[in-house]
Amino acid sequence: MSASPDRDFDVAVTFAGEEREFVEEVVRLVQADGFTVFYDEDAKADLWGEDLTEFFADVYERRSRYAVMFISAAYAAKPWTRLERRSVLARAMQAESPYLLPVRFDSTQLAGVQSTIGHLEALKEGPAGVAAAIAEKLQHPESNGARKFNGRVPRTDAELAILLGERPGGWEYLLFGYWLAVGIEENQSKYSDHLMRFAVAGEHVPDAVALDRSSAELARLMTTTQVFEDLLDQRTQELALGAPGEPGDPDLIRHLANRMTSIYVQMLDWSYRVRALASSGEEGRAMFRALSKYADQPIEEIRRFVDQFRVELDELSALLGRGETPRITLNIKFEIPESVTSDHHDAVQAFADMRRRELS
Repeated sequence: MSASPDRDFDVAVTFAGEEREFVEEVVRLVQADGFTVFYDEDAKADLWGEDLTEFFADVYERRSRYAVMFISAAYAAKPWTRLERRSVLARAMQAESPYLLPVRFDSTQLAGVQSTIGHLEALKEGPAGVAAAIAEKLQHPESNGARKFNGRVPRTDAELAILLGERPGGWEYLLFGYWLAVGIEENQSKYSDHLMRFAVAGEHVPDAVALDRSSAELARLMTTTQVFEDLLDQRTQELALGAPGEPGDPDLIRHLANRMTSIYVQMLDWSYRVRALASSGEEGRAMFRALSKYADQPIEEIRRFVDQFRVELDELSALLGRGETPRITLNIKFEIPESVTSDHHDAVQAFADMRRRELS
């Protein structure tokens, strides 16, 4: 394999020296697959004596099929990387197909590099993962007009990039479903603790204030569930997903999904904290254990909502392709089971009886 006839390199990499070790491993893996890469360490003789401002502009604007930009705080601060970035962006503005392939080490924002461009996470993918993605990208013709969107909610960074690049009908909801699922998956460990009722003993609550603490914790949970329901407001949805006939905002879509999953995490944390409350007697411990179960239904309902939402969205493109108009609704219902309120009531009563006996 080699670069296309009108390009000298399949890929040119641009990066800060602080990331050289990572980048060099990527480069060697891509080269091992038979592709040509512009990498400064391999081009010392070519660079010797040249006007580097002109040389780099030529490489990034004309001689490479793709530019892989390794973004970091160090990358944003370097004068030479700013020069390379300008050349990459100049080419990207004129290209009919994707040219800039961002790889992020952190969340540093760069002028001209829109946050909506699909990217890979360097530390998540590792050098091997980034190299594999580059090799897969290079397997395809430079621009053949073919659509790559697979018609479902993205499951990978590559599928996310394709969705944002092509933006098929209903892309806003597919993107929303993706970020919701990511938020749930990233907190699987906390959910596993919740399922196992695991908690390390925490704050000690004196018996004299335990009933008040129980009431205050329950009020906190009810407020949290209300905040989640408020996020389902039509105005909030339209701000992110777009009003009928108008495009959505990718950044606000991610923000809305993040806020929803942050409330899910708050519920998990609340349940953990209440389970961890320490009491001098078994009655107090039983009361707090019973109280912690108030979060069970809201937590499971959010998970059910996200799973079912993704299942429905996976059919969205097919429905639109048949000319159907799907009705997408964001509905969720928090409803504490009677058994939970009854068990908690009984536990509170048992604790109150114990306190009366102690004080009599």
